[in-house]
Amino acid sequence: MSRLKVALGVLALVALAGCAGTGLGGTPAPSDEQLAENATYDWSHDADVTLNVTGGEYKTVADVNGSERVRLASTSGFAARNPVSISAVQFRYENGTVVGADAIDVSTRDQRTVIDLPAANGTFAYTGSAGTRSVNAPLDFEGSHEVVLPPGMRVSFPVFGDVSPGGYEQSVEDNRVHLRWSSLSSATVSVDYYLVRDLYIFGGLLGALSLVAVGGVVYYRLRIRRLEREREEAGLDYER
Repeated sequence: MSRLKVALGVLALVALAGCAGTGLGGTPAPSDEQLAENATYDWSHDADVTLNVTGGEYKTVADVNGSERVRLASTSGFAARNPVSISAVQFRYENGTVVGADAIDVSTRDQRTVIDLPAANGTFAYTGSAGTRSVNAPLDFEGSHEVVLPPGMRVSFPVFGDVSPGGYEQSVEDNRVHLRWSSLSSATVSVDYYLVRDLYIFGGLLGALSLVAVGGVVYYRLRIRRLEREREEAGLDYER
C-alpha cells in the first residue's frame, strides 16, 4: 500500500509540474516573437467582429467596449478546455492610434489565453491558425460577426460544407463567401468549406466507382451464363 501511495504521489507531482509550465492548459503562452509578428489589419470593418480567413490563418479584428480583458479557449473531448494560440497582436485606440505587443499583456491561465488590453474601449486584432479547408475560432466578443472565406471556397454543399452556429446570412463578393451573424456572444465560430473543383473531383471518383461496380456485375453475370452453357454441353445439367 505504501508503494502505491508513493507512486500516486510521484504521478501527481509530475502532472502538477507539467500544468504549471503551461498555465494548466497544456499549451504554452505565445512567445514575445509571435506576439510581435508583423501583420496588416483592416480596421475599417463593418461588423463588430470580423474574421478574414486566408490560407492557413485567420485575422480577427474585434471592437471591445467596456472591457480590458479578453479570454480565448477552445474545447476538445470530454469538455476539456485549451488556450488558443495567437500571434501579431495589435490594439487601436478610439483616436486611431495603433499599438503592438509591447502594450498588450498575453498569458495562459486557467486553460485560457488571457489578453489584457491597454484600454477598455477600442479595437483588438490578432492572428490565429486555420486549416486548409476549415477554421475554428473561439471568440470572446459581443455584437455582429462576419467571416470572410478564402477566394473560391464555398459552404453550401452538405458533407463538404458546414457552418456553426446557425442563423447566419451568406453572400458572395469578389469570389469570397461572406458569412454574417447579426448578434453573437462569446461564440465559437466553426466553418468547413471546399473548392468547387472538389465537387467535380468527388463526382468523377463516384462516377468511376459506379462504372467499375456495373462492369463487375456484368462480368460475373456473363461468367455465370458461360459456366451454365459449359455444364449443359458436358451433360452435367441434371435438372429437367
